[in-house]
Amino acid sequence: MPSNLHLLTRACAAAALLALLPPHAGVSPCPPESEAAVSAGWKAYRADSMSVAGRHFLRAERLCPDNLDARVGLGYVALRQDRVATADSLFRSVVQRDSLNGDAWDGLTQSSWRRGDRTAALNAGRRALRLHPDNAATRSVLGQLDPDWDRPASDRSPRPETLRVDARTQGDAFQIPDGGGWRGFYANGVNMGVALPGKFPSEFPPDSATYAGWFEMLSAMHANTLRLYTILPPSFYRALRGWNRTHSDAPLWLVHGVWTELPPDHHFNDSTWKAGFRAEMRRVVDLLHGNAKIPKLAGHAGGRYDADVSRWVLAFIIGREWEPYAVKDFDQRNPSPAPYHGRFLETVGVVPAADGWMAEQCDYLLGYEANIYNTIRPIAYTNWPTLDPLTHPTEASGDEEAAWRRKAGRTPVRDPIEYENDVIGLDAMLVRATPQNPAGWFASYHAYPYYPDFLLYDPGYDTARSSEGRSNFFGYLSELKRHHAGIPLLLSEYGVPSSRGVAHLQPQGWHHGGHDEIAMARIDARLTREIRESGAAGGIIFAWIDEWFKKNWIVIDYERPLENTRQWHNVLDAEQHYGILGMYAGHANSTPRLGGMAARWRGLPLLMENATAAAGQPNRIRVGSDESYVYVAVEFAGLAGQPFPWQERSLLVALDSYRAGLGQLRPGGAIESEVGFEFAASFRDTSDAELRIVPGYSPYVGGEAIVEGDDYGRFARRPITTVPLRDDRFDSMFVITNRARFARDGRFIPASGYNRGRLRYGTAVESSLSDWWWDADTGILQLRLPWGLINVSDPSTRTLLYERRVGDSIGTATSDGMRFGVLLLDRPASPATAETLIGALPTAAGGRWRRAQFPDWTWPAWTEPQYHARLKPVYDSLRELWGRWE
Repeated sequence: MPSNLHLLTRACAAAALLALLPPHAGVSPCPPESEAAVSAGWKAYRADSMSVAGRHFLRAERLCPDNLDARVGLGYVALRQDRVATADSLFRSVVQRDSLNGDAWDGLTQSSWRRGDRTAALNAGRRALRLHPDNAATRSVLGQLDPDWDRPASDRSPRPETLRVDARTQGDAFQIPDGGGWRGFYANGVNMGVALPGKFPSEFPPDSATYAGWFEMLSAMHANTLRLYTILPPSFYRALRGWNRTHSDAPLWLVHGVWTELPPDHHFNDSTWKAGFRAEMRRVVDLLHGNAKIPKLAGHAGGRYDADVSRWVLAFIIGREWEPYAVKDFDQRNPSPAPYHGRFLETVGVVPAADGWMAEQCDYLLGYEANIYNTIRPIAYTNWPTLDPLTHPTEASGDEEAAWRRKAGRTPVRDPIEYENDVIGLDAMLVRATPQNPAGWFASYHAYPYYPDFLLYDPGYDTARSSEGRSNFFGYLSELKRHHAGIPLLLSEYGVPSSRGVAHLQPQGWHHGGHDEIAMARIDARLTREIRESGAAGGIIFAWIDEWFKKNWIVIDYERPLENTRQWHNVLDAEQHYGILGMYAGHANSTPRLGGMAARWRGLPLLMENATAAAGQPNRIRVGSDESYVYVAVEFAGLAGQPFPWQERSLLVALDSYRAGLGQLRPGGAIESEVGFEFAASFRDTSDAELRIVPGYSPYVGGEAIVEGDDYGRFARRPITTVPLRDDRFDSMFVITNRARFARDGRFIPASGYNRGRLRYGTAVESSLSDWWWDADTGILQLRLPWGLINVSDPSTRTLLYERRVGDSIGTATSDGMRFGVLLLDRPASPATAETLIGALPTAAGGRWRRAQFPDWTWPAWTEPQYHARLKPVYDSLRELWGRWE
């Protein structure tokens, strides 16, 4: 794990530990002056004056070399001053002379921990707690090193004689034990996706310290619930047990999932697949009770699970987001299902096959935990709007869509799966708890404000209002809750991402992406409030960290090779940007940031220079990169300390991404070039800047599809290629996000989208989505270009999009380097008059650029990404909100 993230998590715990004071030392045989100096030393220590404290302790030791209390004080001062080796030596010298000095053992625990000596820290901590059992600082250290340090491996909660209920539902809410009774519990939760950059989704952090640091941040955020989709390593559960045992007044409750993929051929009763799903249920139950040894297999966590966290498990949610077409196939194959009557769950009469199947699997899990551990808790299956039991008047089926298209003379839908969002449903109200089930039953939904399309278009949702104003999302939640009256409705996924790219548009602007981090915080806080206002039993926001391996429909075809998405952070991919704890490319102390930090931009490698450039002319280009962006710094001679003259001048930064002979050979219409350019970034003023692309090389069909291309298959363009051009044409980078469709009543809803090539002006402080900035202090144009925006499909292997012919998959090529050029253009008074060239880099003698003038820029490939972590503003917005709800 990179040291920067390790320090982030470790610091959260260490800051609290080092602020705690050791117990006051006992009686010293030394003279009163030495004792008085020790007392003065501790007084200064408590006042956070380490230099003064050190002088007092040193004086006490000089007055009495046998004063071990003074030496202990010097050790704690050394710890606070990060002189860990000195502190460790002082504490060791004390315990060698006095093995009963608890203060020294406490200090040795901390110094050993900070040196990374896990064994020494555990040994010292155990000795310390025998002398000072209530020392919270030492307990916290041991809890992070090994949450089960104080119990034998076989020490599990004994099987209760009567059925133990760890949590339950009561009406529309959850309840948890409170002394001898019960109290209401509203889930303020976070989904724990935990794959760090560079890792596959099944490669989990192995050490308890990472999880313990996260728990500290989550607890400080006032989260009370964590949701897991699948089994994590034993270190997670050990850390959770350690955390909850030392924070019993505000533990972190767990909602645990049981993961599975879809069954083969949508046959949910396939014996092999079903047996595997149930085996996973048993593993989950066993590990939560600290009673599992799971072999480590590819793609799965494993090991010895000996931390019993069962008393802090709020509920189970089984399965994944089931696909409508799979549920539809299963129901059609089983047209005459029988009612299900289980031990703990039963159906309300005869229900569709899939509903009965879900009840049966949930009942199996409850029965296993009850039989083996005599324990029970609430349970649900995963559901989402595409399978809700409601009727949506604007959501046509694939057959209905095709019929309306034929009637209107439009192209029939070739792939109807995306349209099957109201054909079939799963209904939690068709299942109920039996009298033998005191824990209850609930409904779990993943619900986002921007999808499916019926959330955008249904008239009832489109006119709905929460206490904060118009909200399609609140309208949907309110109807969903009305349907599920009498049982808890848990929103187990929700949120918006802070990505530059947008995958779906929403009426209130709560899009699937396109939000800077400040907007993300504002929207997520409002969604959180509206979930509670709707009457739901809680909300679990998605997600704790940005996970780079994730993929989204609008860009997935262009991230190639697909298994390498984990190696780079595609800022156009909305799915990679839901995190509360952001995972950012590069090093925190060297990554260029827009606005200020001129040294970082000047520190980029120099690509090209014109030492004799006249005042106002571009004279240097510097280029660098990280796992998210290409950074371009264009310096201008004589403009330091001045604003750029946008009223008189415009700029064009041209980029040749592949093969110098291909692309636009007349960029800007003002120059002839032997280098062809695939991209041109045009800057006319701070409100008018855009990256454009040569025709044929855009992966998307563009804005013409709004009018002409409402067919499902016409949003991607093939082949994606670049050819020599001399017509000065660069196209908009418009992309369709919401496909054209027909409502059930025949109303046509046109497609919509956005221009992802628009470049946002501003500093990084003003917006996390800023693309460029004119630094007037230095005369430097600062520009950052996302890899995906310039058709790089995997920067870690220098792979980019390029096709000679259409094949089954998108074609790629290995980069031969990139080339950059800058044109400075005169802006005439009349828009009808063409702009004229007044400067260029490299220089353009006779209005021409020669190939030899352009050095190739090649970036280094990588196998381990560099990244740093930082909490996004949404952390503070939810901390404030959840804190008020406690």
